[in-house]
Amino acid sequence: MTARAEQVPEQASGGALLRVSSDKIGRLMDLVGELSLSVSETINAPELANLDLVGFEAAAHRLSMIVGEVQDAASELRLVPVDEVFRRLKRMVRELQRETGKQIDLVMRGEDTSIDKLVADRLYDPLLHVVRNSADHGLEPPAEREAAGKSPAGRIVLSAAQVGSEVRIQVIDDGRGLNRDKILSKARERGLFGPTEEPEDAAVWKAIFEPGFSTAESVTTLSGRGVGMDVLNTTMKDLRGRIGVQSEEGKGTTVSLHIPVSLAFLDSVILRLGTQLYCVPIDDIAEIVKPGFGDHLALAAEGGCEMLRQRDRFIPVCRLEKFFDGMRSELPPLSEMVFIVFESTSGPIAVPVDEILDRQQVVMKPLEGTLTRVRASWGFALLSSGEVAMVLDCERLANGGGR
Repeated sequence: MTARAEQVPEQASGGALLRVSSDKIGRLMDLVGELSLSVSETINAPELANLDLVGFEAAAHRLSMIVGEVQDAASELRLVPVDEVFRRLKRMVRELQRETGKQIDLVMRGEDTSIDKLVADRLYDPLLHVVRNSADHGLEPPAEREAAGKSPAGRIVLSAAQVGSEVRIQVIDDGRGLNRDKILSKARERGLFGPTEEPEDAAVWKAIFEPGFSTAESVTTLSGRGVGMDVLNTTMKDLRGRIGVQSEEGKGTTVSLHIPVSLAFLDSVILRLGTQLYCVPIDDIAEIVKPGFGDHLALAAEGGCEMLRQRDRFIPVCRLEKFFDGMRSELPPLSEMVFIVFESTSGPIAVPVDEILDRQQVVMKPLEGTLTRVRASWGFALLSSGEVAMVLDCERLANGGGR
């Protein structure tokens, strides 16, 4: 992208727009993050702890608030409407109609929803795979639809909405739905399920995201290679997002993508285990519990697998010591620890830690080079104290650390 700023005509909303290089915005984001850390380090410096500084606390609080507002403003600079992605998909749907011979009505909702530019740049290709699957496999030919009592034209809805600190993007079709029996049979062939195992629907749908997984009997120019949904799954993990699938035979399928609004700053809880600090996105936490607090909590061990008994369910315990090197060799008793409960797509897990330290908005940095091999982590966070914490990925923790 160009390094210069370019002024564009004044808009009806009132202000003139300035087109700026994304590299410059990225540099600004880095500087704002460094500013935030420097201010926090200064305010929390131990040398100032016992000094009687008149008005210091009020001034420090005001400065922290201003820095927080600068962070929010800088984050907004990198937000773009999801319409940029949707419009490209709209053009592709017209081509899909010609290639498939099907009638497709495309409906777009929430096009003005804002997403991070880095997300928008990476979202088109995986979304295209989902739309192609809907057009090629989901929507029936006109004659088949009419025989089923449907309108001859199939419908695909592209929807976007902000839900809390996430953006939810959905691709909804009113086609034939996913063939559960066919997917389960293929998954059994690949060893994903046992021959007599009867998994829940959510587990069956998860199989379609496995590399090379496809139930298509033939390969077309649109689909059948088994790479599209795998690409979507990998991209969503890289964007700290998650995927949900709902399908009903004869009525259609909904694929939901949940993505953080901003990738630069993370509202998090800081944890300590031994001497290592960890950081967890606050939206990932379902519950924080302390065993022994009340009679409704107890600990059990069955078959060597540690479990947390919480109310009427048993939750598998996931110790961080098995994911990260250099941790203590002797594991403390679970009754002395605090548990962070996550609701992953594989089910709930309970992660024991020594201490919950703080809640902070942290500067998020990706893992690079050899650090990308670190399991169960999104990246690292720069804390207000100047220390570094690993950002935990609850999905990888639940899956044993694999991507």
